Amino acid sequence: MRVSFLLLLAPLAAIGGCGITGPAHDAPRADAAAVVDMGFSSFEPEVVHIRAGQTVEWRNTALITHNVSDDKAKAVNAADASIPEGATPFDSGDLKAGNVYSHTFTVPGTYKYFCRHHEDAAMFGTVIVDPAP
Repeated sequence: MRVSFLLLLAPLAAIGGCGITGPAHDAPRADAAAVVDMGFSSFEPEVVHIRAGQTVEWRNTALITHNVSDDKAKAVNAADASIPEGATPFDSGDLKAGNVYSHTFTVPGTYKYFCRHHEDAAMFGTVIVDPAP
């Protein structure tokens, strides 16, 4: 009986390490003006509006690794990324399931970003940054 109970717990322990837990499932950062969830092959919402000086938080709530980048040099198709003049590209690096990435935008304009792992699946998003009041 004890062995069958342990066998039932093993899959739950494995799932626990697969993104069902972790910072992406906690409350967003207090300074996050917008929160974007990463699904299996999408950013939700796809477009967010913030003001210069505010932060966007991306939360990998999927069970797979994602990335957030607006760096044309890392894109398969350079048209999948864009940043306003004067801005510096960002790249989260790999975000394993359950992890979070935040970026504070200081330059107003439109930022087109993508997931390097799922660019071919059209996993794109946009951040529109309005000037600070």
